[in-house]
Amino acid sequence: MKNLKKITVTLFVLISTLIMFSACSTTVTVSYLKPAKYDLTQYKNLAIASMGVETVPPFSGKMVTVRYDDFEDVLFSGYSRRIASNVAEDFTDNLYIDLYKTSYFNIIKPAITDVYIDSLKFGVNSLDKLRNLGIQALLVSQIDAFNYQEYPIVGDYKLIVNPAYATDPTQPQYIESTEREVTIMQQAIVSYSYRVVDINTGEILASNSFSQTIDNEVDYKDNLVNLPSMENLYKRALLIGEKQIVKDLSPQFISTHITLKKNKSGNPYFDAGMNAVNQGALKVAYDNFNKAWNSADMFEAGYNSALLLEALGNRDAAIARMKEVYNYYSNVDAYNQITRMEKYRYSDDVAQNQINN
Repeated sequence: MKNLKKITVTLFVLISTLIMFSACSTTVTVSYLKPAKYDLTQYKNLAIASMGVETVPPFSGKMVTVRYDDFEDVLFSGYSRRIASNVAEDFTDNLYIDLYKTSYFNIIKPAITDVYIDSLKFGVNSLDKLRNLGIQALLVSQIDAFNYQEYPIVGDYKLIVNPAYATDPTQPQYIESTEREVTIMQQAIVSYSYRVVDINTGEILASNSFSQTIDNEVDYKDNLVNLPSMENLYKRALLIGEKQIVKDLSPQFISTHITLKKNKSGNPYFDAGMNAVNQGALKVAYDNFNKAWNSADMFEAGYNSALLLEALGNRDAAIARMKEVYNYYSNVDAYNQITRMEKYRYSDDVAQNQINN
């Protein structure tokens, strides 16, 4: 655990350095549409069923024992059998809401879909009823495996201030206490999957599976009786897959921050352009960078003007300007931006085709 603290401090310093570096950079935000992984343009009338739960380990009243030296304590587990059904319900709600927000699908709510699916058990041809509602595909998901672990981690003895050090500096400043550093590791382990099925042919149109282990380290204290519920750990694990399913099935807006080039020549148009970007006045920034490029053939101004055109939503003009800059300077950064812009344009075209069909 002492090594963990050192790593944490190191990471904090690194992150702080990166933040300071980023704060010194001027960026613009460019967006593009990323197409869905699975093209469901012919299946936009979708019914979503509630997530199913296959197997769940029984709650056996498990206790967690903390033992070291002559010390022993027993804690109540943070696991309970109802967690699986709770997180499945939460997953279903989130998936329905997030897919609905995309406006890409016409969706039948899980509560309604479940009624139709359950009636199959009684010989009712509910699939025909779904077809009559115009439904083309059915999304089903399930928890395939659900497990957990809880165990103590007993570390070194805690260091405390030596009372004798206050009056005698020759004494050690810190001494070991009679208590150890103890934490309880909780691990939520879950595998789950989904598939989208053509309601007419039974063909699987989209599918994916996920396996997640989410950890939680609880500091042990003498008055600790119950370990925290593990429900939120499972919710976090399922949320990862739920967000991926939305990306799998519907086009998504992606935003990227691109760093502008700096120039210290004192060109008034260029400086005005940088100031305008920092104030969020992108059109004013473009006008000034454009003037600096046209009047002085300044590489940084041409480069930045292309990025401003893209940020303003005119990617074709941005590519044309960046090619103009590249042809003049043969600069590798300009070439890389052209490649990225063209990739984003192609992605936009594919996604728009998915949306419009």
